[in-house]
Amino acid sequence: MLNEKFITIESGRDQGKTFVVREMPASKLEKWSARAMLALFNGNLPSDIAEQARGSNAVALAQVVTSGLGGISWELVEPLYDELLGCVYHVPDPSTPTARVQLNPANVDAHIQDMSTLLRLRAGVLEVCFDFFGRDGGLYSRLTTAADRLTSGTTKPSRPA
Repeated sequence: MLNEKFITIESGRDQGKTFVVREMPASKLEKWSARAMLALFNGNLPSDIAEQARGSNAVALAQVVTSGLGGISWELVEPLYDELLGCVYHVPDPSTPTARVQLNPANVDAHIQDMSTLLRLRAGVLEVCFDFFGRDGGLYSRLTTAADRLTSGTTKPSRPA
């Protein structure tokens, strides 16, 4: 079963809204990770990263992300960035958590008004997709810290009623 996490927005124009971020299926995450690495290095993977990618594109991508990002072309990154929205669902009525609206670039502005909400939800997707790196000091911890700084006080993890 894919991991998912409920997030309720606590302040701003999206206050009170509930969202679910859901993990990508393994095959999709592996391909997304490979495309992200190619975008990061403009198709020229350093030998140490290429070696890790032989075992897992997701592990290699995590190494790249935690070591810092280089010059990334927006044209290459935008489709990857937008693809994260497909893992986000708006839950209009938290008392019915299975009734969800999947977000995409065409409908996102109908469901989200604050940029900080978007940032928090995309970070949430990465958290659930890469949680296998561990919560203590790993990629998960770094993503959580970064998202908390970006959205300071605007969101909290929640469970449906």
